[in-house]
Amino acid sequence: MNNNRTISFKRNCHPAIMAAIYGVALLTPGISYSAWDSNTLTVSGQETDGQGYSASETSVASKTPTSRLNEAQSVSVVTQQQLEDYQASSLSDAMRFVSGVTEGNTLAGTEDGFVRRGFGSNSDGSIYRDGVRSSQGLNFDATTERVEVLKGSASLLYGIQNPGGVINVVSKKPQYDWHTKISGRSSSEGGGAGTIDVTGPLGNGFAFRLIAEKQNQDYWRNFGSDKHTLVAPSLQWYGEKSSFLISYSDYRYDIPYDRGTAFINGKPIDINYKDRLDDKANRAWGHNKTLNAHYDWQFSDDWSTRLTLGWNQRRYNNDEVRVTAVNTTTGAVTRRADANRGFNHKTKYVSWDLLGSQDILGMNHDIVLGTDYEMNQTYRAHQYQGKANSSFNYFDPQYDILSPVTDSTTENTANGNNLNRIHSRSVYAKDSISLTSDWIAVVGGRYQHYEQRASKGFDPVVQTLDSEGNKFLPQAGLIYKLTPDVSLYSSVSKSFTPSTDVDDDGNVGKPEQGTNWEVGSKWQISPRLFASVALYRIDERDMSLSINGTTRAIDKARSTGAEFELNGEVLPDWDVSANYSYDNAEIVNDGVNSANNGNRLQNAPRHSGALYLSHNLTFSGIPGDFRVGGGARYVGTRAGDPENSFTMPDYVVADSFIAWNNPLFGEKTQLKLNLNNLFNKHYYTSSGGNLRVREGETRNLMVQASVEF
Repeated sequence: MNNNRTISFKRNCHPAIMAAIYGVALLTPGISYSAWDSNTLTVSGQETDGQGYSASETSVASKTPTSRLNEAQSVSVVTQQQLEDYQASSLSDAMRFVSGVTEGNTLAGTEDGFVRRGFGSNSDGSIYRDGVRSSQGLNFDATTERVEVLKGSASLLYGIQNPGGVINVVSKKPQYDWHTKISGRSSSEGGGAGTIDVTGPLGNGFAFRLIAEKQNQDYWRNFGSDKHTLVAPSLQWYGEKSSFLISYSDYRYDIPYDRGTAFINGKPIDINYKDRLDDKANRAWGHNKTLNAHYDWQFSDDWSTRLTLGWNQRRYNNDEVRVTAVNTTTGAVTRRADANRGFNHKTKYVSWDLLGSQDILGMNHDIVLGTDYEMNQTYRAHQYQGKANSSFNYFDPQYDILSPVTDSTTENTANGNNLNRIHSRSVYAKDSISLTSDWIAVVGGRYQHYEQRASKGFDPVVQTLDSEGNKFLPQAGLIYKLTPDVSLYSSVSKSFTPSTDVDDDGNVGKPEQGTNWEVGSKWQISPRLFASVALYRIDERDMSLSINGTTRAIDKARSTGAEFELNGEVLPDWDVSANYSYDNAEIVNDGVNSANNGNRLQNAPRHSGALYLSHNLTFSGIPGDFRVGGGARYVGTRAGDPENSFTMPDYVVADSFIAWNNPLFGEKTQLKLNLNNLFNKHYYTSSGGNLRVREGETRNLMVQASVEF
């Protein structure tokens, strides 16, 4: 339950599901400011107990904390408690709690890639960090507090987007009470990580936070290791009517580059689950940097303004022994040792927003007015391509026999110096109008000017794309409050997406355009329990898919579906997270091959869902308290390519955990054990083509110990 709090400080100072079940709603609050006295600043906000699976408010759909009942779109929140209970280590782990979102092409596990209501993949611009589009490949780390998901069209406030929605990763902020958490974890595969998180006041309205982590964990598939180092400082200041937050993150990584297995003639090849078709050379290594700043000024009781600056960059390289053919009769695998050097993906962003509430003609208007500028860049300096080699045989896999050569003999200069850059400038407005005590109308629009240039090659430099234009992207919705705790809503919105997805040959897809219709209902069953249901239809034109490294155009696709979510406390000390989605995502007009019309879209399951339960309990005679939980997720069959030439089978994966909390050292000491993939299910998570089918991790054990003081 949320409780108001005042902070004062001195200015100077299947059976699988049933078997698995044995085993915070933290949100950025609205802040109000009191006047200075001679020595003390008082900040009034909201405090949460951090032990919930439900959030009644979010900021992702309106840029300001808003009740989910008052939004004419579907919004999901993965709380800090959910992330902590199941030791989430990636956005894929977090998305198990969200309906209608499944894993898409992850570029060999080096990028977040998600299908949202049938649409989306890696590098589609749908991942945000603190409201700023991220160019990072992997966006979940020790700084993550919670994750908010806005489903359906999000172009009104976020500009260039496909119609599936956006995923906003919300970072941990500085706090005005001293708090330190030190933790370490170990994996049954070998290795682990250590983390420190320190926050507290500095006086004169300032507070800081420093989060650092180092990981070296063995990769679960045969060879390789997942290494990273994170340093993330942030600084916050509150004044009489204004506040300022600046955060920086420095993330260095060296991780496996794993394309997975192959499906031949519609079936997976007969190879040991952990054996790989690539080689030990496969890896990606790089350096991510993120700098975000937000300045807020409450210049009247009803109006405030916000300036947001964002910059992030990902510079990396990779080596890949690439599979190009598989002979299931002889076992011979044709491979090619390739490499890329000098990737430089970058985002620059600045926005100014005016946020307020005003009574006009007897109706209250909650208004967002804004303008923004954004630059998104993808760049690759050098591409190297080896010669085809068929010495590998998956009947008797031997490794360390092939690796890339990166010199003039293998460089593909025609695909080097590959640059794709988009500039966009927009103005936008959103007005939530309280027509009566029961009816709310939502209207808005974005007018966007964009310029996109793409080129490749050194001598000569060949321009492959030169495009610019203007788009108006409207949105409208209507909300009816059946009771103060139950709302019905409907909405329609447009989306527009100049593509930043560059295939292996440097080609860029056409701009995508989508229309989203949605109706639904939301129910605040109790202060700690929230339910929602949504029905939707999305039409998308000029959609791009990546199949075995080649961009594939689809003239028109459609997704029609339904979603349900229930999150929160169902009984005292019992938390539930349940979701289900039905999605019929199909090709309406292929344009290249009419035989594909009516085929299912790649990586989009028709049915998916999850159920997790957690429980707090104590035992007489045993100090401290325990928290136990478990559950399972189901993902239905998915098409592996537009031709539907093969299908990835459905799967149920169960997970469980137990945690012991006791003030053994400091304020809180915790020991936690997570057992993932309880029944050691062999499953396939996503496809980038029949030679790039990603496999899910086998049964594994995670042990974590932490102390807070």
